[in-house]
Amino acid sequence: MSTKKDMLSRLSKVAKNAPLQESAATKTEEVTATDHIVSPVESVKKVKPARKAKNLQIPEDLWDAYEVLKSNNTTSLLMTGYILEAFREKLAKDGAFNKL
Repeated sequence: MSTKKDMLSRLSKVAKNAPLQESAATKTEEVTATDHIVSPVESVKKVKPARKAKNLQIPEDLWDAYEVLKSNNTTSLLMTGYILEAFREKLAKDGAFNKL
C-alpha cells in the first residue's frame, strides 16, 4: 500500500510542476475583419433535404396489408418508405422527371 502512496505522491509533484501546454487549436490569434472562422458546430451540421409535411389518410385495408407484412417479417420498411416509392413511381410514370 505504501508503494501506491509513494507513486501517487510522486505523480502529484510532477503534475504540479509541469507547465501547461496549449495546442495550436486553443491558442488565440489576432483575427481581422476579413477572416472567417468556422466553428466546429458549423462544420458538422448536416444538410437535410427540404421536405413539406403532409397528413395522409391511408385506407384501413392498406394498413392491414402492411401489418400482415410486418407480422410475417416480410418487410422491415416503415409505411413511409412504401408511400414514397409509390409516389415516386407514379410521378415517373406521368413524366414529372422528364427534362424540358
